[in-house]
Order: sequence, then structure tokens, then C-alpha cells
Amino acid sequence: MDHISFEDIPLLSGLDRVERASLIPSLEREEYPPGAYLMHQGDLGDTLFIVVAGTASIRKGLGDGPRAEVDRVYPGECFGEMALLSGAARTADVVALTELVVLKLTKKSFDELFLKHPTVSSYLSVLLARRFSARTGLDEVDERSRGASLLTTEHHPSSLVSKGGVAVKWLSLGSSTMAVLTVLVACWAFYLFLSSRGASHSHAVLSTLLVGATILWSLDFFSYHAVTIALPLLAVLFGVADPGKAFSGFSSPSWFLVLGVFAITAAISSTGLMYRLVLLFVRKFPPHYGSQVFALAISGLLLTPVIPSSNGRAALSGPLAVTISETLGFQKDSPGAIGIAMACLLGFGHMSFLFMNGTATCYLALGLLPQEIGRTVTWSGWLVSALPLGLVFFTASFLGIILLYRPRVRAGVRASVIDAQLRALGPMTRHEMLSLATVVVTLAAFATQSLHRIDGAWIAMLSFLILFAGGVLNEKSVRRDIDWNFLVSFGSLVGFGTLISGSGLTSVIAGDLRPYLIGISGSPYLFLPVVSCAIHLVRFALPLPAALLVGILSIVPISSAIGIHPLVIALVLLASVNPWVVPYQNSIYLNLLEGTQGKIFAHHQVRKLALLQIGAVLLAVMVSIPYWRYTGLIR
Repeated sequence: MDHISFEDIPLLSGLDRVERASLIPSLEREEYPPGAYLMHQGDLGDTLFIVVAGTASIRKGLGDGPRAEVDRVYPGECFGEMALLSGAARTADVVALTELVVLKLTKKSFDELFLKHPTVSSYLSVLLARRFSARTGLDEVDERSRGASLLTTEHHPSSLVSKGGVAVKWLSLGSSTMAVLTVLVACWAFYLFLSSRGASHSHAVLSTLLVGATILWSLDFFSYHAVTIALPLLAVLFGVADPGKAFSGFSSPSWFLVLGVFAITAAISSTGLMYRLVLLFVRKFPPHYGSQVFALAISGLLLTPVIPSSNGRAALSGPLAVTISETLGFQKDSPGAIGIAMACLLGFGHMSFLFMNGTATCYLALGLLPQEIGRTVTWSGWLVSALPLGLVFFTASFLGIILLYRPRVRAGVRASVIDAQLRALGPMTRHEMLSLATVVVTLAAFATQSLHRIDGAWIAMLSFLILFAGGVLNEKSVRRDIDWNFLVSFGSLVGFGTLISGSGLTSVIAGDLRPYLIGISGSPYLFLPVVSCAIHLVRFALPLPAALLVGILSIVPISSAIGIHPLVIALVLLASVNPWVVPYQNSIYLNLLEGTQGKIFAHHQVRKLALLQIGAVLLAVMVSIPYWRYTGLIR
């Protein structure tokens, strides 16, 4: 793809440079000599062809008779779209008239391109109209009719409604109603039980709300965000909290810190800076299996504080894993391809806990810690505390990938596809340079926070302001690219956590649980691995933020009483909340799986590594304990 100008291909001209660059790994370049047949009338079609150089003849006929030329295709034009749209057989022969260079796009990639980008469907509509006027024949009309019918029935919103049917809606409504009634009865019984045991009204209500939310989160009958918002609201309605305190999470520095970080993430993603940085880093390593596995893992690790979104990094790394696997010649389901994908998962996804701004859930954990503790944790202090935990986990997981997914064949091909992607991105734009400068200054300010004493929240918000004023972000991108659902849930959880901590309930919980933990609380070598195992089990039932809420509120009071700093508990929980023994547990893993489009691996092939990483977390926790003792985090 060294000399291909993607801007000159009408089908792709409506895509921006980042979209074109991300599409390149899905394109396969092929050459044909004059007289070669690219397709035959009546064949099943699963590929779209885009002519890069040369000319091809479209020929059509009846039965086994001679074919007559009905059209020609020239550089920049495409053919083969009819069979992909309709699902029918090829309607014509296509023969190379000259030396022909084409790009091939699979049906799956074509469908995604067609549905995501209106400019593609508009171009195809014009193309079909032109070819319809150039050709005649009842069978062509029938094929086009079937194609139009397929599009209107499969992709029109009304067809999706009819598939569910009224019965499904009533079933869903009945299930939800039954779930609410069951939870209400269970919560009422739990409230009466706590009251009979001498609990105060406020403690009983707050405990009941937490138990009820936990049940609803685990049953997944309602939106996670709806249940989360209900917690502080119901605390106010039941008269156990002042509104200002219940919703204090929305005015906390942690909330503004997450907002600023989300804005930075939106900027580097929309400008293409995120994509460019990953490609540049990986391109520096030799195109061999071991080097590329290490390059992907270490680049993801180093880019984690630059791209503070674990899901965004994982989604970005999926197409990159496909590109490198295909460049190295690894087939789908081969050990080498799986190893490439798992290196992406490790570096771009599961190392988030190493940095305070590695992902929004790190800020959630920080916001749930007691306020007097959270205020003292700086970006550099977090990194120093998490360093042994991260390095041991990274090393153990990387060795596991190398041992489990050793390729059977040696592979080493020049990464020309990555070069083509970089050319498609073009030179750095002004918005990219402004975003990069903002990220560098922000990280420097985070790292030197102990010197200038400016809260990280206001550093992040200043970065937001610079990006907004510089035109990198606008009103539309702020609405579209910032995860406001998470921010609303974040504020609700932090506010509710503040209520529980301020009410003294955490001390009561610690006192009640201490007799049951007396056997392990005396040794961090027992206590912390048990905490890690417990949160792994909890994640089978609860979503990640809810698991963090339950874990921090129940464990921090106990750990503080036995001499373990709350930050240690937060780090152990964050390292443990991303299991992926079953896919639904881990949104990072699901983003990677979606990003690879099923071209590399299936879940059953990586389950061994998922189990191994649980062991890697436990090993990292054990190895970190002497370090935490040395630094005073464990007494």
C-alpha cells in the first residue's frame, strides 16, 4: 500500500483521516495480470473490490453464452457491492483489461463501513443508479430489488421493534415488576432485622439501601446508572441525609478531576493523536513476534497516563492487533495471533491501576476513600505506591503470554501497513499538537503536585479550558465524547460513600466483621490475598464500580484498624476488579474482542491466561507487602 492515495477513492473520501487509517488493516492489496478473472457470474460474493490502478471490464450474459461488456471500472471505483448488499450471487464477470491493482474488503468490514458512515451509503446509491441505467435485464432489477428489500427490512428501526413483539415487552415488564417487589420485601425484612438488633434508624436505612442496590446490580434488571442515582436520592427521601451531603460527590474535587480527564481523553481521541502515538511507538520495534508482543505491552503501559481511558485504549488496540498479526503472517486462532491480542489486553487495559489517571475507576476508588486520606494522595505518590504491584503483575502476565502462546512458525514481515496508516493520518495537525502539549503539561503538573500544591482537579479543569478555548473541543464533542453517565454515577457513589463514612456505619461494620476475620487480620500475607480473592468472586455478580463501592466501604475500616493504609486496599482492589474468566466481567476485554472483529481469537482459547492473571495478581500482592512495610503503608 506504499503508493495508494486513499483520499482519491470516492468510496472512502467521506471518511476523515483517522477513519481511513483505521480501515487500512481491513484492506488486502492484490495484483492481477491482463485477462485474469476477479469474479464469475453466479459465484457467491463475500468481497468488495476497489480499483487502485488499471482497468477492469464488467461482462454479463445469459446462461453459458458469451458475455458482453456492460461497463468498465477505473482507478478509484469499486465493484462487487451488489452481492454484499443483497446476499445474492455475483451478477457479472469482472476481467482485468490491464495490469490491475485492487484493494479487497471483506463483507464484515463492508457492513460496518456501510452502517457507520452515511457518505458510504450515499456513494453506493449513486453508483447503483449509474450502473442500473447502464445495464438492462429483468434479473438485474430483481437483484437490486432484493438488495433494497434486504436493507429496508434488516436495518430499518421498525423491523427491530417487530422482532421483539409485545409478548417480550410484557415479559420484560413482568420480570422487572417482580424483581422490584422481591427486592422491596427483602429490604424491608433486612431493615426490621437491623432495627431489632439495635441499629439506629440512619444506619438501618443506609445499610438497607446498600444491600438493595447490591441485589439489583447483581440481577441486572435495571440500568446500573439508575440504581446508582437512586442511592443518595432515597437517603434524602427517607430523611437520613441532608441533600447537600448526599450529593456532595458532584461538588468534590474528584468529580471535577474525572471531568477534566474525560475531556483530555476526548481531545486526544477525536484529533487522532491517540491512534498516531500507538502506531509510532509500535513502529519503532522490529516486526518479529517477540519484539511486537513486548512493543504492544510496553507501549500500552507507557501510554496509559497519556490516554486515561482503559476502554478507549483497548478498543484502539484491537485493530492494531489485527494489523500486526496479519503483517507477521499469523492465521486466526494461531498461538502467535492470540499472543499479540493478549499483549494488547495487558498493556492497554489491565495496567490502569499503576497510574492515578490510568482510568476513571482509579478516581472512583480515590473518591471513596476517607476524605482525610484522599486529599493526601498525589499522582506521584500513587505511582510510587503502586510500582511493585504493577511491575510484578506486568512481568508475570507477560511471561504467561510468551509461554502459553508461543508461535509454531517464525514470522517477520515489514510492517508496511502501519506505514500506510501513518501516511493516511498525514502530518500532525494544530489540534493534535495542542492536545499533545496539554497532555505533557498536565502530566508534569500531576507529577510535581507536591511542589506547587495545586489540586489535580484544577489542573485537569485548566486543561479542559485550554482544549475548549483552543477549538480542539466544542459543544458537540463535549456532549458526545464525555461519558456523562459515568460522571453522574460517579457523583452519586462518592456522595453515598461520604454518607456512610460520616454516619459512623463503617466503624460499626468493622466491629461486626472483626471477630470473623481475627484469624487473618493479624498478617497482611493472609489478609490482602483474601481481599483480592473476595473481590474476584464479587465481580461475578456486581459491575466494577459497585464492586469497588462495596469493597472499599467494607474493608477500609477493618484494614485501618490493623495498620494497613487505605491506599493499599484501593490498589489491591483495582488490580483485582478486572477478571475475565467469563467475558461479561470485563468491559476492557469486551472492547478488545470487538476491536479484533473475531479475526484473532475466541474466548475459550484465552481462558487459561485469564486464570493465570488471577494468580499474577496474588503474586504481585504478596511481593509488594515488604515494600509497603518499608514505605510505612503497612505497620
